[in-house]
Amino acid sequence: MLSLKCLEDEINMVNFLVEIPAIDVPVYFCVGRRDYVVPFELVEEYYERLQAPHKEIIWFERSAHAPNFEEPDKFCDFCKSLLYGKLSSMEVVSMNWIIIGLLAVVFLFETAVALLNRKHSLKPIPDRVKDVYDEERYQKWLTYSLEMQRSSLFQRGLQLLIMIFFLSGTFAQLEQIVASWTSNPILQSLYFLGIVQTSMLLFSIPLKVYRTFSIEERYGFNRTTLQTFIKDLFMSYLLTIMLGGLIVASINALYLKFSGNLWLFIALTWTTIAVIMLLSVAFLGKVLLRLFNKFTPLSEGTLRTRIDNLASSLGFSVKAILVMDASRRSTKSNAAFTGIGKTKEIILFDTLLDKMSEDEIMAVLGHELGHAVHKDTWRLLAQQSAIAALYALGIGLVLQNPSLFTVFGLSGVHFGFSMILFSILFEPVSLLLGVPLNMVSRTSEYRADRFSAKHTDPSWMISALKVLSRENLVNLNPHPLAVLLYYSHPPMNDRIQALQ
Repeated sequence: MLSLKCLEDEINMVNFLVEIPAIDVPVYFCVGRRDYVVPFELVEEYYERLQAPHKEIIWFERSAHAPNFEEPDKFCDFCKSLLYGKLSSMEVVSMNWIIIGLLAVVFLFETAVALLNRKHSLKPIPDRVKDVYDEERYQKWLTYSLEMQRSSLFQRGLQLLIMIFFLSGTFAQLEQIVASWTSNPILQSLYFLGIVQTSMLLFSIPLKVYRTFSIEERYGFNRTTLQTFIKDLFMSYLLTIMLGGLIVASINALYLKFSGNLWLFIALTWTTIAVIMLLSVAFLGKVLLRLFNKFTPLSEGTLRTRIDNLASSLGFSVKAILVMDASRRSTKSNAAFTGIGKTKEIILFDTLLDKMSEDEIMAVLGHELGHAVHKDTWRLLAQQSAIAALYALGIGLVLQNPSLFTVFGLSGVHFGFSMILFSILFEPVSLLLGVPLNMVSRTSEYRADRFSAKHTDPSWMISALKVLSRENLVNLNPHPLAVLLYYSHPPMNDRIQALQ
């Protein structure tokens, strides 16, 4: 107290602008935006004039004169970043280039794989699937696949450039803008991610339009009207914002409450993600499908009777057999099981009914029943749950390293940015994880094919696979590396070989 008393007059009389024009050590100004004791305009003026090896203003948007008490978490994060060591300008540049380089390396690698896959697909088609395409259909597939590949590469390249733009200072500016709108940290994260997501969507719309109304239209796949396209786009965006926002807000709330206990935060985050996955498989997926498509019960007839008899013979209870109006958007065909437990439903695309014989449809349904009997849905949920644990761990570790945020110009730990940064850092991990996961998936597809062949007829399944390949313009000769990395289903030639 005596010391403060002795210094009071000197503190009140000193003119920092004149008497202390330079300081030989790094200087950090922790400034409350609502400080009326020392107005921030005065701080900004001194900051501009001050000569120092490094200087930085850390804004506390919800604070007045005592940010260490008014925003303790943010102040603590800032102090941690200093204790961990502030990065030099050279280190900052290096870190930026490491992150950007990581994105670029993944992009170049995937581009190389795509080109290899393209070159390999031009080789002679294996004998087992030669009859899938006639010469006209084959040439159609070649040009279609080339155009789709070019558009895909362009899209990935555009996404890379947009992300580089954001990483080169835009995220820091966005943080300040959002902080000026609200002091609520959860809302700040939602606004931050919402703006980024909206920006990415707006840039992608022209390419979506080109793919749908140019490429897909010219090759006879598109049946989507402009009205349906706009409605789907709006609904998808709205659902992404609502559901994604709910997930982000939930995890952010957990972080605010348990940031001091890393492992508890990770455990609760993992639980949250796992529960959402389970609900999505059991209920949410069905609800979302009905927002975009109409479903009608399969009409009584021989096909319905045969499906019921097959399911009954396997001791399998199906809640409903539904036909989905997929033809409103595309000519491509598929079938699926949805739900778990007593909520299971068989969904048939109306395009499937139009293009396949009853025997071929029965083979496809036998395949889907094979997935259900072998509990592949639960196996998939277990895999996704394990991945969710990695997500939770990764997000937790990112949030524990303030320097990962300050290096990009942010004032400290920012939950919204942590989600983006984690997705970047996890991308090569995800690519590697896809190898074993896809191997397991391909194994389950082989098993479902065998199940169908056993309970229907192998020739029916082979014929159905050829129809699906022809109508969906499937690559009949993919590169082994592309299969290893990306194919959740085996190539058609391999599936047919396994059935013969």
